[in-house]
Order: sequence, then structure tokens, then C-alpha cells
Amino acid sequence: MTTLKRRDFLTRAAAAGGAVFASNPVWAQQGDTPPTPKRGWASRPGKVEILFKAPGLSGNGMQCTEEGIWTIDVAGSRTDTPGRCKVYLSSYAGKLLRELSPEGTGPSGVGVDEEHRSIWIGSTYSREIIRSDAKTGETIEKHFTPGAGVIYKRDSDTPPRPDTYGASVRPRAVSGGGGGRRGAGGEAPAPGQNAGQTTADGLGVGRGGAVAGNPGPPAPGTGAHGQQVQNGKLWIAVPPARMIYRMNPKTWTVEHMFPTVGYRPHGIGIETPDAKYLWEADTNMGAFFKRDMATGEVVDAIVLPDGSPFPHGASVWKGYIYWVDDVGGGLAPICRVKI
Repeated sequence: MTTLKRRDFLTRAAAAGGAVFASNPVWAQQGDTPPTPKRGWASRPGKVEILFKAPGLSGNGMQCTEEGIWTIDVAGSRTDTPGRCKVYLSSYAGKLLRELSPEGTGPSGVGVDEEHRSIWIGSTYSREIIRSDAKTGETIEKHFTPGAGVIYKRDSDTPPRPDTYGASVRPRAVSGGGGGRRGAGGEAPAPGQNAGQTTADGLGVGRGGAVAGNPGPPAPGTGAHGQQVQNGKLWIAVPPARMIYRMNPKTWTVEHMFPTVGYRPHGIGIETPDAKYLWEADTNMGAFFKRDMATGEVVDAIVLPDGSPFPHGASVWKGYIYWVDDVGGGLAPICRVKI
């Protein structure tokens, strides 16, 4: 029997593998992911218009359509009615047109399909993307969120801007829930917009009760924020991954992705079905970034003045970026800035 030394085996395997990969190069390749956007893009200030208060107790996602403005409310989704949330449709003048109670735990985004038949919900703290009927709120399908996990920080991150608007309108002590990221009791978080939501056990959102059949405590983490449909494709912003993904809803595969500008991406907006750019809202930076949807390049940026409502849910409609600041306590303002 011939003994083949490990080094000889690896050499022969590499040679054979090289021949295989030479004839099937795709086996040894991975599709390109655009790099983190280069710094130095142009930016300009934006003039803020505050339109009206979002219905419900909070506002953490938004989508503008011909029917009106859709917003999503995190209130009660982890306490009074676990796993359920509130979605509202309002006119552009602030009149409530529709109210739904779909599934969603601590949701941070809502998108509407182009036929207005279903809504896509970023169920942040169950780390799911949920598609619901736009008339009844009933669940149509659920999917995992690519890139879900814990939002991490880097040494090079821009420090979060102070939450001066929220501090100016929010009472120092708010009884009851509805605070969303402001805290389980509605109290104000530390300066900035990355305090998250506390829980009674002190572990924070994403560490809720035990998971049946899964030993040990559940892992912490969150899922998607902004959602937007274009030509049947679903775009989502996922803060833990620092990525914006384009999903094929039929196969639930990632078709394309590029890195976000910061670590607190929230709403995303695409103005038209043939648009080649989307606007990414970053909550901590208090800014909107115009991104090339093919390369991820930043081609424009609008920076909100200090003291402005922070962007959470965001959408683009007829030359404006609309957004809502999840102040909590029924104080969430719907705002807009001209592009």
C-alpha cells in the first residue's frame, strides 16, 4: 500500500481543484459587495417643516403613497399586546383614514407594495420581516431578516447628536408605555438616539423571555428598520449589519446590498419606480444621504439643523423627504424637508 503524506495530498488536491475551478470559475467566486462609501461627499442644510403629530403613541416607520402617509406605532407591541402593533394611514393634512393591528414586535419600519394590497413590517425585536394585508392587517407571510443581530460600534463612528428636540417636547416623567426606544416607562434616554428600550429584567429589548426548545437565554439583537418596495423588489435597512439590502420577495434571497453611511440607519425612501437613487436616513447623524442604488456611492446629503426632530421612519414623496421622530407619548411629529 502506498502511503501519501499530508503535504503531497494537499498539493495534489490543490492541483486537481485548480483544474476544476478553472473549468467552473463561478465555484471559486463570490459576488462583489460595494465598499463602505468614501468620505468627502457634498452636504447641505435642510429647512424643517413640522406638519402634524403621528396618530397613536409613537411613530417609528413611514411610507408615503397616493392614499396618504402610513406610520407604524411600537406602543404595546411588547407589553399590552405582545407580538402586535399599530399601523395607521393618515391624509397629508393629518386626518386618520385607517387603523390596523398587525403582527410586529417593536417594529421600526413599514413599506407598502405598489398595488397597495399589502404592507411590509420590520418586526425589529423578533428579527422578522412580516407581510400583512393592507386592509385587514392579517399576516400573509413571515421571513427572517438578513444581517439581524446586535448593533455594533466602531472607533471611527461619529458621536450621536444630542436629542434636543425630544427633550424640549417630552415631559420629564411620562406614565405608561408607548415610549418605544425611549424606555419601557416612557422616560427620556441618554443624549443621542441609541439608548434602545429597557426591560424589567435589565437585559434590554431582544432578550425577552425563554424560547421554547432553545436552551439558555435568547441572544440579544434586533432586525430591520426602513422598508421600501420598488418594481416588486423590497429594499430594507438593517442597522446590526450596517447594510441596505435589496430582496427578492418571491425567493427571499439577497439580490444586492451596500454598506450604510452610519450605524443607526433607519428609514429609506425611493421617489419613483425608475429611480436610480434612494435616500437613507441616519438617526444619530440627523441627516439624509442620497445613495446610488447600484454602487452605494453617496451623491448628496441633507443635514438637519441642531434641535430638529430626528429621522426615524422616512419616505420620499413629490420632491420632499418626509419623516417621523419617535418621541413617544403621542408626541411624534411628522416632518418634511425639500430635496
